[in-house]
Amino acid sequence: MANFVSKALILKYLDNRCTPLEKEQVEQWLQLPGNEQVLDEILTEKLPDDILAGAAVDVAVEKMETWRTTLQQRMLPPVPKGGRIKKMFFRQVAIWATVLFGIGYYAVQQMGRQRSGIATEALMVKRNAMGQRASITLTDGSVIMLGANSQLTYPETFNGNTREVTLDGEAFFEISEDPLHPFIVHTGDVQTKVLGTSFRISAFSGAPLTVAVATGKVRVDQQRNGGWMELAVLTPGRQVTWNGNSNSPVVAAVNAADITGWKTGRLVFNNKTLQEVTTELERWYNAAIVFRQPEKAQERITVTLFSGASLEKTLQTLAVGSNFKYTINGKQVIIQ
Repeated sequence: MANFVSKALILKYLDNRCTPLEKEQVEQWLQLPGNEQVLDEILTEKLPDDILAGAAVDVAVEKMETWRTTLQQRMLPPVPKGGRIKKMFFRQVAIWATVLFGIGYYAVQQMGRQRSGIATEALMVKRNAMGQRASITLTDGSVIMLGANSQLTYPETFNGNTREVTLDGEAFFEISEDPLHPFIVHTGDVQTKVLGTSFRISAFSGAPLTVAVATGKVRVDQQRNGGWMELAVLTPGRQVTWNGNSNSPVVAAVNAADITGWKTGRLVFNNKTLQEVTTELERWYNAAIVFRQPEKAQERITVTLFSGASLEKTLQTLAVGSNFKYTINGKQVIIQ
């Protein structure tokens, strides 16, 4: 029964309009190997066209928020023993949910431009799996190094007064200077606005947002009450961390060379927990790293690693500094 599910049924499911039998059919289908890729293609390729066409989907920010909530709350498989599959699947769902909201935001802007008679741009999507990275050159000459397990939504060509993209995950930006057309990176309800600079953004669902500037100057704002509230204005060697709640954003000094080094695979961790370090390594190496002792995961370390090294070599370096043993079984690492 769950071997095939149509796009129309998936959209009906996201809108909570399925019968109990249809709901069961979709949720069984989602558990089949490989179907998460089909869903991903629907959300990131076909759905934007439907949104912009305005024929099959009634575009509204509220609808996008409803769909995002549906993805996060209902599209999770049963928890297996150990909980590992659920954790990995949740990360995938989080990407779909955030990107879907970003596409919806972009579509609403496009529909507004259509009503105003302004030319719209074709929407492009680049998504990296775990263990993959990619360099993207935009039509304005800007270059973006997109990290692993990350996605960038951007126009094929820029029109209008701004250059806007949507990021879910991590990327390093080298933006071509154009004072008349500011470059804006959307990450959920936060935007980073620049004229011409280089900087890195880390915006993974469930983790604090960080923006670090290597050159130039950027302004980071959060959408609030229909307007934009300034979180920080950053100059070279400055970084803001924002966890999305009522706490104040934290601005700190960082080494500009460390920010730039990320795009070539230089990973610098200053007083980070082993959990934070291994979460980053999971993305870079497409590996699953498990701690046998939860307290070990909370120990802090300062270390510089290089993604060009093998996973084995990287773990050896990390183990010496943190005094632990580990075993590797394919793509799974167990830290004792």
